[in-house]
Amino acid sequence: MNQKAFDLIVSKLANVLEPKGFQRQSETTDDPEGKSVLFIGETTVYSVLYNESETRFELRVADMTDEGPDDNWRSISNWIFDEEHDGIKEAESIANDFIETFQGASRQQAMRRAKRKANKDKDNNPDPVFFFKRLVSVFPELKEEIAEEVNAYESFRGVTFAKQFVLPKVQAQAKQKGADSTKKLATLMEDFYKNGDLDVRSIISMVLLNGITDAGDRSNLLEHMSPTFQKYYRRALPYQHKKVRPEKEKRKRNLRDTSGDAPERLSGKIPKR
Repeated sequence: MNQKAFDLIVSKLANVLEPKGFQRQSETTDDPEGKSVLFIGETTVYSVLYNESETRFELRVADMTDEGPDDNWRSISNWIFDEEHDGIKEAESIANDFIETFQGASRQQAMRRAKRKANKDKDNNPDPVFFFKRLVSVFPELKEEIAEEVNAYESFRGVTFAKQFVLPKVQAQAKQKGADSTKKLATLMEDFYKNGDLDVRSIISMVLLNGITDAGDRSNLLEHMSPTFQKYYRRALPYQHKKVRPEKEKRKRNLRDTSGDAPERLSGKIPKR
């Protein structure tokens, strides 16, 4: 665990939580999943956790009882943090996201969504939104585009968002052969293909990699990926240029629909790992 990054995130969140009556636990807790720090309130407790096995920071929430936290932790924000490639700059982005999550008007809604997802997805595999948020460390402008998508639609249009906003950036980055940022992007894509849910793997293989029009540019990314991943990806090549079914969209109320073409959704087939 990067102790400086952990301390920075905890300190920044403390500046927001403590004035609201939450008491920071003085010592780090040895959680089964890694190291954590608790912020304890009368009825609610927050936790900043660094999950060692998943190499990610999590902001979690649980109910407070007379005996302490009820241990029914719900993750309301989480970010991959790779100690080999990430540093203080990425830690600051994570801290700011945690603060926005806590301060946002939709915090309670996010907590309810997290609780429903925990019951539905026991493996806790990262979803497309988690993947896109992590790409902010490579493409900072994605942060604002993600926020606009969340504000405009009731359900995040993962495939459409990937095609409209992420793919053009990936194609441009792939042209920069040998750049550190190209290597970082390749590493993130492979990590999320291994750990992400079905939608994440589909987006990486069939939207992003298959969407790169120049084979040489695609090779600039693949050369930084393991032979095992390259084998998986070769199974996705037959799906290149394959037509996909429309992706249902539902805008939030009182927002005028200014979109153009109908968004799309993957057929659901991805290469077997």
